[in-house]
Amino acid sequence: MIKSSNIQHQDLVGDEIREKIKEIGLLWHKSENNPKVSKEVLRCWDILIEEWVSDKDMPLIVRKDTAKRGQAFMHPSGREIIISDNSVAIWVYSNVLKNMVFTLSQIKNMLLNNELPMVFMQTKEIKANAKYSKALGADSLRGWKVCHIDSVGFNTSKKLLDIDIDIIKDHFRRYANPNNMFILPKEIGYLGEVNVFIECQKQ
Repeated sequence: MIKSSNIQHQDLVGDEIREKIKEIGLLWHKSENNPKVSKEVLRCWDILIEEWVSDKDMPLIVRKDTAKRGQAFMHPSGREIIISDNSVAIWVYSNVLKNMVFTLSQIKNMLLNNELPMVFMQTKEIKANAKYSKALGADSLRGWKVCHIDSVGFNTSKKLLDIDIDIIKDHFRRYANPNNMFILPKEIGYLGEVNVFIECQKQ
């Protein structure tokens, strides 16, 4: 029997396999099937996300405690926090692919009118408990997986309302900014979790 402590210190992958994964990553990055996005559109989204973070009246959206997706809570800092799954990231990237950017005022109106997708699908539970219940619908990017370059995980067991607001702001930037995203065909979507592959997708 191999002890788990020994496995943790072994390089079970090896440089040769990593190089092959890197080759695949570079192939996808350069592939004609990899949708190319406008650098100007990405720049505009970058500005929008920073305006969003800076406006204390704007809720911050997080991908944590997703069993409560669509629900909103008031953080001790006074900032509203909305729980989503990956729906907002998918919605953002679907608009990037259409060369669409919004103003902060437009985003505010979408939130006010429950027009910003926060959930993959509506359920009876979501309808009963969620403040924000719009489902992805046509923005779901069927056949594609939206992946993040820098991880959006909090890496903490703290309850959401116990997490420092600056950490939540940084999470939101990574989660919602399309400059931290790329897409893969769902057939190979699992590669979006492999660091060597991810490194090859950086703009």
